[in-house]
Amino acid sequence: MKSSRLLIIIKNSVNNSWLFKRKVSQQTLGLAQLFSWISFVVIILFSIFLSVFIASNTRSSLINSQESYALLLAENMNRQIFRRFTLPVAYASGRVTLSEPDQYRLLDEVVNSLMHGLRIESIRIFDMNEMVAYSTDKEELQNTDLSTQGVKNVFEQKGHSFEVTSKMSFLQALFTPNLPDETFTLRTVYPLTIDYDLAPFRNISEEEKPVLGALEIMQDVTDLYKIAIRSQWTILFGFTLSVLILFVLLQIIAKLAERIISERIKRTKQLEAELNQSEKLASMGRMVSSIAHEIRNPLGIIKSSSEYLISRGNMDKTGTQLIKAIYDESKRLNNTVSDFLDYAKPRKAGEDEVNLTEIVEKVLAFLKPSFTEKNIAVHVLLPERLCIRGDADLLYRAVYNVFVNAEQAMKKDGKLTVRGEQKYDFVYLSFTDSGTGFKGDVSQFLDPFYTTKDTGTGLGLPIVQSIIKAHNGNLALCNAEENGAVLGACVEFVLPVSHESTEEKNDGKLYF
Repeated sequence: MKSSRLLIIIKNSVNNSWLFKRKVSQQTLGLAQLFSWISFVVIILFSIFLSVFIASNTRSSLINSQESYALLLAENMNRQIFRRFTLPVAYASGRVTLSEPDQYRLLDEVVNSLMHGLRIESIRIFDMNEMVAYSTDKEELQNTDLSTQGVKNVFEQKGHSFEVTSKMSFLQALFTPNLPDETFTLRTVYPLTIDYDLAPFRNISEEEKPVLGALEIMQDVTDLYKIAIRSQWTILFGFTLSVLILFVLLQIIAKLAERIISERIKRTKQLEAELNQSEKLASMGRMVSSIAHEIRNPLGIIKSSSEYLISRGNMDKTGTQLIKAIYDESKRLNNTVSDFLDYAKPRKAGEDEVNLTEIVEKVLAFLKPSFTEKNIAVHVLLPERLCIRGDADLLYRAVYNVFVNAEQAMKKDGKLTVRGEQKYDFVYLSFTDSGTGFKGDVSQFLDPFYTTKDTGTGLGLPIVQSIIKAHNGNLALCNAEENGAVLGACVEFVLPVSHESTEEKNDGKLYF
């Protein structure tokens, strides 16, 4: 009773512990997976934001530097135009009139010399009426529609301005592999004035400084935007690659953790099954022990009495049949009690040298009458010595149970083949019959009390399995098949080999 209570307490503790660990493990794995996905999304969003922010700052810095350069360029161009064109023409002609071909040609030469080697898309000069007085594109001359707010500010506020024009949006440019030139253009508008560095004009006040026109310089800044776009994609790709690596690592860790937890859960289930089996065996052992003597003593009296009455032979046919039935049933009941005792209280295997060939021969000699009656042919293909370390009585019982199961599975004119061999450190002993084979899940035939027969305890193969496990071996069940057709059942023992076993083989022996 104490052992039973102890088993129950252990079982409940294992169940509660397993359920709690399973719940915690599932929650932990769920949180880990959720964290990995949240981290992936957050880092992707952060990388997008950071790439946009850095690209925007890069673009602004590049444009600012380009604007500073454009301002210096405009100042130098204003000075050179005044010194090389405006001042000489004003002294020579008294006024500047670009409608005159000679003056226009002179200004064009000056402008082209200043543009040489510079990435300038175009240059325009607007007069006081905001009309194009000069342009590198002569088709724009006398055009008043090209004036911008920057040109107006030149005449109204006498200040310069910058403006970036584009043929596509920056978002569209991000996904354009090769941006064409002049996609993005920097427009610089600068007031054309007198060169106040010259001695005659140094004393002119700020209010008196006249604006002679508006100088518009168009520069291609597409390359600057390409740099900004490359930096944005580099940052985005770098962060994305990093988060992908991190995500994959987290997933691998989660999978490994899941596998470890699954194995632990499997082991816990196995332990629970073993505890259940131990509890079942303990209960069965107590039950069998309590009733074994109560059954066996009167059973022995019934068996011996019926056997005595049969031997006298002084009864009529009906009486003889009844006594024979009593004898057979008492014998069957005695075997059933023995099966329960063997399974409920398994004996520890010994360490003697056992020749499996001799055991097979002894079992066959005992079962020869029943096999002969059914006309079952038994072929034995075994070496003369097939030895292991173990218990001869237990192994005899295991082989006996397999033979009995095979006999019951076969009808008349059956065939049973026994094969055995040594491979490396193991002995393989197989039994193949020509019966109906195992139907359904093969593993269920190793469950206690499972049977497909009308009579029987269902403990034959489970007892065999417990004996084989007691010898540190394995029991394998399968169907013998050919072209998808079941030819019978196959039971195989896999046992550790004895160091003294030999490799001598016989050619096979037909016993009966």
